[in-house]
Amino acid sequence: MTDDSREAIRAARAAINDAIARRDHAGIGAFFLPTYHVVTARSMQRSGQEQSADSWAVLFARDATATHESIPEEIDVYEEWGMAAERGQWRATLTANDGPMAITGVYAAKWHLTSDGWRLQAEMFTPLRCER
Repeated sequence: MTDDSREAIRAARAAINDAIARRDHAGIGAFFLPTYHVVTARSMQRSGQEQSADSWAVLFARDATATHESIPEEIDVYEEWGMAAERGQWRATLTANDGPMAITGVYAAKWHLTSDGWRLQAEMFTPLRCER
């Protein structure tokens, strides 16, 4: 069952990445629990499914070039409690006031198994490199 759960989480992450590429903030938010919490690369914090999904809509409206992709490297599943930890690398591009930026780093995510499948409880993104 653990391998099935890992594959389901990888599929959910791929769907989130796809929704970001399509600039579909509602599609991104569909994978957040109502109590979702994120710490962004710039240490901004958002709580709640709606606020977090809306922040993607604001980014897409502000920056037509923005991209983001999370690439899972490790997924640990605790089946008895329906929880999982995901760790990996992320990369993003955006246009700042002084021009384009490419940012890379690491992330950690906590997933919960719900009746609708695996949903994100929390994510934390740490930047390790920024190129202008």
